Amino acid sequence: MPETYDFAVVGGGASGMAAAVAAAECGDRVLLLERSSALGKKISASGNGRCNLMNTGNAVYYGDTSFSADVISFFPQKELMRFWKRMGIVLSEDASGRVYPFTLQSSTILDALKSKLKMFHTDIRLQSEVTHILREKESFLLSAADQTHFYARRILISCGGKASPKLGGTDSGYRLLSSFGHSITPLHPALCPLCTDTRSVSGLSGIRVRCGIRLVDNTGDCLYETRGEVLFTDYGISGICAMQCARFVVSDGFAAELDLTDGLFSSSGQVMAYLRGRREQFAELSPEYLLNGLLMPRLSFAVLKQAGVQTRGLKTGDLSDQVLLSVSERLRCYILKITGTRGLTDAQVTAGGADCNEFYPSNLESKFIPGLHAAGEVLNVDGDCGGFNLMFAFSSGILAGRNNRTVKEVSE
Repeated sequence: MPETYDFAVVGGGASGMAAAVAAAECGDRVLLLERSSALGKKISASGNGRCNLMNTGNAVYYGDTSFSADVISFFPQKELMRFWKRMGIVLSEDASGRVYPFTLQSSTILDALKSKLKMFHTDIRLQSEVTHILREKESFLLSAADQTHFYARRILISCGGKASPKLGGTDSGYRLLSSFGHSITPLHPALCPLCTDTRSVSGLSGIRVRCGIRLVDNTGDCLYETRGEVLFTDYGISGICAMQCARFVVSDGFAAELDLTDGLFSSSGQVMAYLRGRREQFAELSPEYLLNGLLMPRLSFAVLKQAGVQTRGLKTGDLSDQVLLSVSERLRCYILKITGTRGLTDAQVTAGGADCNEFYPSNLESKFIPGLHAAGEVLNVDGDCGGFNLMFAFSSGILAGRNNRTVKEVSE
């Protein structure tokens, strides 16, 4: 006869581990099933290993935004900070609201979660992929690929999304939820490098530049705008601000416009005054010296090339105001035609997922199947970089684990 648990968690990532801890704190007998050989692989990789686990600023989410706002309102940032402090974690917050463990090591968070699970004698089964779940009277029967079976009164689907298969990305959560009649919205990459026309990035691989970036569609409308560091690659661009554009690239005809002056000039007139000064200063030198000191040489050459400047046989002093105007425009709007993204394989987060309208935000329970919950990336919620995705994963997982039991009940 299969063992029976109060709460079974399918997926041992951020939301799953947090849910298991929260349920165990409430006195539940908890089973945690993870398909890979280790818990929390994405936690280990987050924030370049520093684990940007939340953000105290205004939440930035996409997908089912009203649902994500409700979840955060039911378990706000201050409550999540209390959760970590109760776990013994000392937190550190930077000027932009990003919150890290004071050690700046993701292992600190992972070890704390594992320690809590051990303290509550949580039954953890690694390399145990759940293939089928059946509703039987007041319980769920979970069947794993290794032919083991378990009963649970409540279950949580927290398998994560399809992004980053090397870190455990899978579509199993979508399949399990679909089997209960839940809708899955289309999946596409979020927080993912962009592929561009190779001509505009030729010779630029490895260059990092702080700049503004605008994502525009084929009508010229701006879909997203931010500033940060862009990394040029042999296929296109990467870096946080470029990757945040990826979720909006859902068809052909998009372009990234880079302001390579990074706000150094407040108007085109200021740029022209600067370039006229450079023309006079380097009048006897090659036009390639026009942007010397402002941009790296390879990037300077690329800007001049996109501006249509002929460098052979000319001196900087030969450049007309019309040519300088073209250079000015490309400095503030270096155009990269986007051909696509690197796909879910290279994405950090999945956009799309289970339709949140089919779940209650207070405890992440299904509106169709009592006792069935879903949390984290498997839902149609994704956020900007800065700790928002982990924050939603942890907050939604804790709400699912507590299942509307109050903080006072947890403390007792």
